[in-house]
Amino acid sequence: MEKNVSVLKILEEICTIFGVTTILLDVFCLLFGTSAYGFSSIFSLGERGVSIQTSLQFLLAVTIIILWKTLFMTDMVIRHMSTPVRITLLFAGAFATILVFVFLFDWFPADMPLAWVMFILCFVISCSVSTLVSTLAERQENRRLETALKHYKEQRSNTTIKMETEELEHGKRH
Repeated sequence: MEKNVSVLKILEEICTIFGVTTILLDVFCLLFGTSAYGFSSIFSLGERGVSIQTSLQFLLAVTIIILWKTLFMTDMVIRHMSTPVRITLLFAGAFATILVFVFLFDWFPADMPLAWVMFILCFVISCSVSTLVSTLAERQENRRLETALKHYKEQRSNTTIKMETEELEHGKRH
């Protein structure tokens, strides 16, 4: 768990996720905008892209989700909680946020079962990919830290041996 989180780090995450989301929305508009026009407020401009209102809605949603992440995945507020519980709460918060936005901003027809199936499928896939990427990044960071610790211990051991040798030699001279 991260212990120190700065406002700049949070803003960086918001901008990164919002940027990726915006690119994906633009691609979806290019691919499906004409056929999805009128189906969802997200595609209110059809293949011409995403409206400013929709962009701001996604910016707000991303900001809320990053705040959930900051709450659950750092030790800033909650100090003693297992990682699986933290991840579960993060995904629950993200899901709840998106649900509110679906109903509030008519992101897709709430009375259409297929839309819910597709949403849940996309959510599960993105959560799985996110968990996989996070796990791989953590493993890589752990390996890097283990290597650095090993080098540190070797250096310290070599320094200790050198100091002991110098002390022995110094003792023989006197």
